[in-house]
Amino acid sequence: MQALVLSDDPATQLRLSAVLIKRGFQVAQCESVLMATAHVRACVFDLVAMEERVHGQLTHGVALSAEKRAPFVKTVLLSNRTDAGVEELYELLPSLVSIISPDLPPDLIGQFAFACVAGRAQVGPEAEATPNGLPEFNSRRAVADRALAS
Repeated sequence: MQALVLSDDPATQLRLSAVLIKRGFQVAQCESVLMATAHVRACVFDLVAMEERVHGQLTHGVALSAEKRAPFVKTVLLSNRTDAGVEELYELLPSLVSIISPDLPPDLIGQFAFACVAGRAQVGPEAEATPNGLPEFNSRRAVADRALAS
């Protein structure tokens, strides 16, 4: 699984990346919206964990670019917002699964991130074709990869 961490705070990047690496992610770190956009256009990520603003720029475009490249991507937004505009974020960013305070312990943020990516296994359409007759289970990423290939 691959993750992108976008933050202008090096301490936040380091703590969150360390937790995600322990959970089995390969992590790319970015400090600018421009570099993060280049990463999501070039690579397929399972998870994008980002602050809402980096150096004063909104990061919503990064999540939208990541979703265009890989529809199965999940986005975790690190923000302390509690206003009425929070509901609009879920409509604006279809891949957004959680808005989490960056002040939470990194282990807890890592648990949220891993849970949103792991999800439930799905039974593959070729279950009947397996030699032993048992159903074949696939991750959501494998299902999405097959859909993109066809």
